[in-house]
Amino acid sequence: MKSIQINAYAKINLGLRILARRPDGYHELITVFQRISLADRVILEKLDGGIEYAGTELTERPEDNLCYLAAETFCSLFGMELGVRIRLEKAIPTGAGLGGGSSDAAAVLRGMCEMYGISPTHEDLIGAAAEIGSDVPFFFSDLSSALGEGRGERLTPVNGLSRSFYLLVLKPNYSISTAWAYSELDNILTFEKNNISIVSHDFFSYSGGAPSTEMTNDFEVLIFDAHPELAEARADLLDAGAEFAGLCGSGSAVFGAFSDDCQVSAIVGDWRSPWLSYLCRPM
Repeated sequence: MKSIQINAYAKINLGLRILARRPDGYHELITVFQRISLADRVILEKLDGGIEYAGTELTERPEDNLCYLAAETFCSLFGMELGVRIRLEKAIPTGAGLGGGSSDAAAVLRGMCEMYGISPTHEDLIGAAAEIGSDVPFFFSDLSSALGEGRGERLTPVNGLSRSFYLLVLKPNYSISTAWAYSELDNILTFEKNNISIVSHDFFSYSGGAPSTEMTNDFEVLIFDAHPELAEARADLLDAGAEFAGLCGSGSAVFGAFSDDCQVSAIVGDWRSPWLSYLCRPM
């Protein structure tokens, strides 16, 4: 196989609770990932050797792009003589909490598996995916929805949102750094006071459909205080008829889930500029 094209889908979190800061510097969390139809496109072309990146410039050096890192990881595991040219066509906004970079990296791994005849269930590859980024294992798994534990890399398949839902994702004209958000969250959360069994209960019992009111996103306290317009956007989505709405990961995007396409169609074109709006479906 000389070349391959892969859709790298975005995600939202149906609740995200931060349980503790780990000794390794990462955070213990519990969440429900939901894949959505908004997607980047990754085009891979087999080369005799080396890695070339010819896509959207997202980092100062191509080598710092997660797509490049994924290809480098694959080659180091299965043979440095392998090669690939990567072209990335972006549709998922960056710094939005939608997991675009992680999804792109996972698409590179899956595409190279297919091109070079490597099983995606290879144990070393699954472990390497988690090292690239905490969300990469979810996208690499190709699950539609999953309970995420640990850093988010321990996955249990769950029934997620019905494909009958319509999702409106709103992205303001700025991004939010995930690293900054976690750092700031450490300053306002007192982890030792969390009763983890209570915090986790609704996540473990989730069986699809709208998340319970207890499946909140801990980043909303921080992000909505820093950017009150995002809290207003969430309220506007609920006022417009969304069954539930929330922050996408650590932001900056927010989403609303509608059961009626007429409701969402009536507001999607009127959303205030320069915000971007994306009409999506659960995958």
